[in-house]
Amino acid sequence: MPKIGFDARRAFLNQSGLGNYSREVIRGILAFHPEYKVFLYTPDTSKLFRDVFKEPNVRLKRPKRNRKQRFESTVKPLNPLRAYQWRNIEIVKSIIYGKMDVYHGLSNEMPKQIGHFRGAKVVTIHDVIFKVCPEDYPRFDRYMYNKRTLNAVRMADAIVCPSAFSANSLNMHYAVSPNKIEIIHPSIQSAFYKDAPDQQSIQRFTNQWGIKKNYIICLGDIRPRKNQQKVVEAMSLLKSLDIQLVLVGRPSGNYIHAIKSFIQQENLEEKIVWLNSVSTHDLPLLFYGAQALVYPSEIEGYGLPIAEAMLCKLPVLTTQDSSMEEIGGNKISYVKANDVQGIADFIQSVVDAPSSFAYSLTKEEHWHFSAERQAKELNSLYTRLI
Repeated sequence: MPKIGFDARRAFLNQSGLGNYSREVIRGILAFHPEYKVFLYTPDTSKLFRDVFKEPNVRLKRPKRNRKQRFESTVKPLNPLRAYQWRNIEIVKSIIYGKMDVYHGLSNEMPKQIGHFRGAKVVTIHDVIFKVCPEDYPRFDRYMYNKRTLNAVRMADAIVCPSAFSANSLNMHYAVSPNKIEIIHPSIQSAFYKDAPDQQSIQRFTNQWGIKKNYIICLGDIRPRKNQQKVVEAMSLLKSLDIQLVLVGRPSGNYIHAIKSFIQQENLEEKIVWLNSVSTHDLPLLFYGAQALVYPSEIEGYGLPIAEAMLCKLPVLTTQDSSMEEIGGNKISYVKANDVQGIADFIQSVVDAPSSFAYSLTKEEHWHFSAERQAKELNSLYTRLI
């Protein structure tokens, strides 16, 4: 039975983004390739995801407080120095001692000492947006991200990128050989493969969050490159339109203050609903209840909300010249990132003639977003490297 070790820190500790990706990769391998014995390396677990991986071929590896018994559960979180030592040195000792065949870093980084491991080394690098949009990141964060990326591309035998756009960006900034890069689109959470929720469930959800009218959704951390302010500005051109905008995302920096100031200035308080986050369980309710998704981000490594919206057959507007065109193809609508009038025209058209945006996905397109397809492509990569 081949052994594979995963960097599972994000799988246990992050609710969205890299956490979702990590959980989907691990779940996919466990579900569709049970021939692997899976080892999950994490400094800690959270109450929310503590019991998600209970298959008999899974082993959880965590550091003990006692250095002589390194890989067991901890009662308290590790201090930063101890966590750094474990993630970069001691974890490699465990990988070597456990005779892993493959180690896969799922979130842009590899342990510093991974070069001592003679098995196959794989890393997923989701994007290098900190290089393209440095204004979105503090200087120290940019320094650390760059340092981790340099180490990862140097140490890895293969690099998984979520899109051709992301792969090209990585090659441009780090001169990585295309032969080393494997483009594997991420899968979409299984919640979106269930039957559409009934209208009563959607109504309970919207009532719970104070959504009182038909609504458009815009998802993503509140930061300049995500362009939420342009959507709000578009709403200011549609004051007479009986629709709300639901903004879902965590605030980052001062950008949110500029948006709130504009909302107040334009008296848009009744038209904008803020949600800091929505649980994985409730996300389909949010999507199925919406009129459309507007996703005007300037750049993304992939753009999961677009794929999620497409599984719900939701009209989508996103930006040209980025990874999003790889996802949406000719089924969705595109606009230049800062085209406020274009965004407003789309929203108006969705309200006036929703049937003109109708589309369906083929069986093959459904499968392309699935965990089975992602697991198949990852298994093919692992097999090739072993």
